[in-house]
Amino acid sequence: MPSSNLPPSSPLPSSPSRATDDLMDIVQQMTPSKPPDVLRRLRRNLQSIANDVQEDNSSLKRRITDLENQSASTARPRKQRRRGNRAAHADDSVPNPQTIEERTREKGRHFLVQEALFLVDPDVFTVDIDEDFDPRDEFSSDKNKIQGQLRQIMHYLPDDVKRLRTTELISGAFTDGMASQRSSTSNRLRGASLSKIVDNVKPFETSSGRFNAFAELIGYQPGTDTREPYYSKLDVPLLYDVWQGKKDLNSLFRNPIILKTYASVIRGPNGADGLFSGKLKRPVAKTVDKMYKIHCSVPGAIVNSTILSIWLHSADTQLVEIGDETGINYRERHSYYLQRILDGLADNKAWAVGLLAHWDQILFPDADKPRDHGGSAANDRLEAEDDDDDFFGSAPAHETLPAPSTTEAPRLSSPSPSNNDDGRRSSSPTPLPRRSISSSNPSRRHPEPARPSSPPSRRSEDRRIPGTSTSGARHDRAAPAQSQSARNIYRR
Repeated sequence: MPSSNLPPSSPLPSSPSRATDDLMDIVQQMTPSKPPDVLRRLRRNLQSIANDVQEDNSSLKRRITDLENQSASTARPRKQRRRGNRAAHADDSVPNPQTIEERTREKGRHFLVQEALFLVDPDVFTVDIDEDFDPRDEFSSDKNKIQGQLRQIMHYLPDDVKRLRTTELISGAFTDGMASQRSSTSNRLRGASLSKIVDNVKPFETSSGRFNAFAELIGYQPGTDTREPYYSKLDVPLLYDVWQGKKDLNSLFRNPIILKTYASVIRGPNGADGLFSGKLKRPVAKTVDKMYKIHCSVPGAIVNSTILSIWLHSADTQLVEIGDETGINYRERHSYYLQRILDGLADNKAWAVGLLAHWDQILFPDADKPRDHGGSAANDRLEAEDDDDDFFGSAPAHETLPAPSTTEAPRLSSPSPSNNDDGRRSSSPTPLPRRSISSSNPSRRHPEPARPSSPPSRRSEDRRIPGTSTSGARHDRAAPAQSQSARNIYRR
């Protein structure tokens, strides 16, 4: 594919002095006498510059790390250890290192399926736990993102493994598990599962074919005289059940392709068969959802599937943090989407509460148990997207509001601490506090809806998104009736 068709994946950092001058110029223009529309424009420009500076800083930090690694390898070359040697080189005080390594690797696979496709930082295993960390501030800084993900990881690790967290045995095995699951997932989506997710597989054969067919579908914004091309975070038709040329919270993260992607991840290559026709057949084989006892949808998995769906349609050839062709920062994009969903649940926004209910209706229509786990837990240019806070903040709240409570809401479900050296997987997770909720049952992420007898029916009048599978139908967005005991509301 000609490189001119795609936005640059690693633009050169702008001059710090120029960025400072631009900021000072904007600040001087922001006076109380300015009309509201001018102030909004200035705020967008200010945010755009700040995003560019943050992106430049991240790029420079990564480059410094790369140079340091190159320098170290040049100065003192040493024999590389193969993955299988970690247990052999483990400290003598570690009992059954091979068993611990394999169990930890399995936790990495589980973590990737339900929580995140990438670690927020390579040092997440070695940093100290900040006892003063406030989960409500998780997305406010890179440091807090690390602390938030560290707590997620700790809730997946068995108790006897947690004390070894900072060792190469554990960090290496966990990341190996993530890498192995990420590789098998990406190969499956563009291989055996593809024909079950989309109608026409022909455009997916080449990078250029995907770009020509789906660039606009995944948010590509062509460059202009004053702006480089970029990929939008929210003006992405693929994110919505129905796209009518503008963002719609009630349709966000509901595209049938996203749900089919998740079904393929947890139920195998044919997992999406019958998902929207009422003829869903559960595989007899030992699938991911059976291994990890997945009985309901969770925010981390929704975001993972969204990222995977974007990547599936992108020109990128490898599933890596930053797309090799698009330049999309998938790791940062994941944080952005996850923050929006978690904040929506914390603020009892109807779109977020309904989102999880919608996913449960489609993917787990026969689940007869109350939820015992609640879920998980980019800077691309944001020009023309800086009003996203207003877009999410102005969303209506869920209709029924019980009395407030000081009970902490769980941020994610974790494997049971009883999961020790017998190698058994968890069946009853324990919650990690994130937000306060109103309920006597703090293990739920959102109000549990009444289960419909079958998936909602197709609406013939719905407008489908160009380029997506026609086998998926739009579904009613109205939240099902709820019982009084299940109305768990998130608050800050």
